[in-house]
Amino acid sequence: MTEFSFETKLETRGIQNYQASFKARNAVKSMFKAVLEGLEGQEEVKFFRQYVWSLISIGNSGRDISILNPPNPVRLPAGVISDFPDVSFYTPYIRPIDQLYNLNRIQPRSKTGIPESKSDVHLANQFINILKKWNLSAKTQAGATFVTQNITISENEILTIYTAIFDWMDKDLYIYDSSVYGTIGAETDTYLIADLPIEIKNGHLDQLNEIMLINGIENKRTPLELWDNSFTTYPVGNKYESFADHTSIKPRINVNLATYEEIVEFLEQFDQFTNYFTNFSQSNYENNYAQNFYQKRNEIADELTKLPRVILSSNDIKNKLRKITQYYSKIHDYFTPYSYWYEIRLKTEIDNVIALVKAIVSVNRNNDTGKVTKLIIHDFLLQ
Repeated sequence: MTEFSFETKLETRGIQNYQASFKARNAVKSMFKAVLEGLEGQEEVKFFRQYVWSLISIGNSGRDISILNPPNPVRLPAGVISDFPDVSFYTPYIRPIDQLYNLNRIQPRSKTGIPESKSDVHLANQFINILKKWNLSAKTQAGATFVTQNITISENEILTIYTAIFDWMDKDLYIYDSSVYGTIGAETDTYLIADLPIEIKNGHLDQLNEIMLINGIENKRTPLELWDNSFTTYPVGNKYESFADHTSIKPRINVNLATYEEIVEFLEQFDQFTNYFTNFSQSNYENNYAQNFYQKRNEIADELTKLPRVILSSNDIKNKLRKITQYYSKIHDYFTPYSYWYEIRLKTEIDNVIALVKAIVSVNRNNDTGKVTKLIIHDFLLQ
């Protein structure tokens, strides 16, 4: 009788879990479909500043909410959506990602990159500028207690990480030997003599979490979440074209959704007055308009986010920057009035059973109206 009772309880609990999982999955799939319909059918600023913002604000009252860097999902009470009275929804995590640094740009699609060529120096310098702003901390155990320690990364260590990423993707066996003394990359032999030998990729990154295998990254204990906030492996910044050279597409920030601080931070990665950049000839390496945009970043951000906020077109952006910089014709390399790429994370829960959707989608838009003409799902995970 005891054995029968035990098995019956297990079977009952298994059925309950299956039912809960089925409901939670149906709910999260319905939520995902609603998000896609919103991206396709709604004007972008309205979709994010009204619909998405109103959902996020339920669980984050009193906080400044960023569209480009939304807060982590917060569990909402069951019954928030009447069609699913038993399901607890989490606040959606939906963000444009056109402004992220695509790591695959480090290696050109058409040929092997050349270490410390002009384009490589600029990409390395942007990489350094992004990472040196990171505020890192890690918990280490000391006896029965945990101690939080700050982790610092010097510019030379950041450059070493960059060179290791370069070598991870390039197809040759030559180690990236930087002109900065003592800074070199990591090729096949480095990984073969490791405690857990792995085979080097020699190709572009398919997923961002691959970087956790790269020499110099794992031992610094940099959380993947930090990388996810700043970097991507998708050809963001423009509409997706399967035969385009994705490594030549530059990141662009959506001025209609970004805050003043986010525009300033985006432009700060283009600062060329850095310790690393001064190793190279100014006449041969400097990008005048990138440096000018960096120097005038506060004026540019102030002009683009001036209250009351109005929806800006490409011509509006150009006209606003015309009175600030002589390089206003280059605005399309840095700014966009709408996004093409989005990261979506949705989560539901019922009876302690969680369903999760993660996706990367891109859209094509009408050049004149900005209306979405096509939506492509590039990555989809249902758990």
